[in-house]
Amino acid sequence: MKAVYAEENFKIGLRDIPVPEIRPDEVLIRMTYTGICGSDLHAYRGMHAFRKPPVMLGHEIAGEVVKAGADVRRTEPGEHVTVMPQIGCGCCAHCKSGRVNLCGNKILPGTAGWGGTFGEYFAAPESAVCGLKGVPDKLGALTEPLAVANHVMKRAALHPSGDLVILGSGTLGLMTLAIATSYGFTRVLVTDIADYNLEQARALGAVRTVNVAREDLEQRVKETFGEEGVSNVVIAAGGPQILEQALSITGRGGTITYFAMITCPMTLNTYPIVFKELQVQGSMNYTMEDFEDAVRLLKEKPECFERLITHVFPLEEAGKAFEILDQRKEPAVKILLRSE
Repeated sequence: MKAVYAEENFKIGLRDIPVPEIRPDEVLIRMTYTGICGSDLHAYRGMHAFRKPPVMLGHEIAGEVVKAGADVRRTEPGEHVTVMPQIGCGCCAHCKSGRVNLCGNKILPGTAGWGGTFGEYFAAPESAVCGLKGVPDKLGALTEPLAVANHVMKRAALHPSGDLVILGSGTLGLMTLAIATSYGFTRVLVTDIADYNLEQARALGAVRTVNVAREDLEQRVKETFGEEGVSNVVIAAGGPQILEQALSITGRGGTITYFAMITCPMTLNTYPIVFKELQVQGSMNYTMEDFEDAVRLLKEKPECFERLITHVFPLEEAGKAFEILDQRKEPAVKILLRSE
């Protein structure tokens, strides 16, 4: 089968590799659409924490089950599905409580023993398979990032306020915005440095957008929510000053939910956390419940998520897709690859 690899830094290659063999508890999925994630871009640049070239990329998938192992009971060939791309050890306290996202020994696509989704076929254990329930495969490929956003919103919504600032309007920031009203947020301000992404944010219902490259964020937040600041902040992007920005705009007793994967060291003045008694919390990946919620949200708001898909390329043109994302040659939010 055809498969896309990051062969070396900033170089994408197309390989011919065997179709994955499946174990008794697994299914074989013919990929129809697969999404390019920011983490794939990090691997392409040689910056990912553990996916290092040469490596098969991809972990966001929608497709059709074409084969089921002997021990598979709930999933049949012909079903259209997505996959929660994390396999827990099954033995730790986190796995036993359903929080496989926190398992310290979980297996992810693109690591030893599990290939990526940037190929014509993908094998996955039935326990990680989630049915699309009529959601078209093109939208179904968005289930994984939407599950990330859903997990964030469940954690952020623990604070009883309808005001929210989302720092960053890439794919995940915009998805978080798209479902914010479902979690009780009625006034949402969104930031970015790309005007196209901010246009998308306004179309999705942001009451205000701020281009932080040329506007004073703290002043805009005060104008929107009052001198006290905002009660809830979600950090959906990286940047050397983004944590400081969050601390400066969050009002006393507020909550900051942080899920952007920033791996570089940074300094931080922690005094505002104490002085304003802030709650700073992380959000890591998702659970199967988040995947099921994401499928439901895709059915409820398809038009919101369709607009986020700006490009679709065949596997053979994956290199072009990565160049667009890396060099920002043209406006782009979510880029999908398809198998023909």
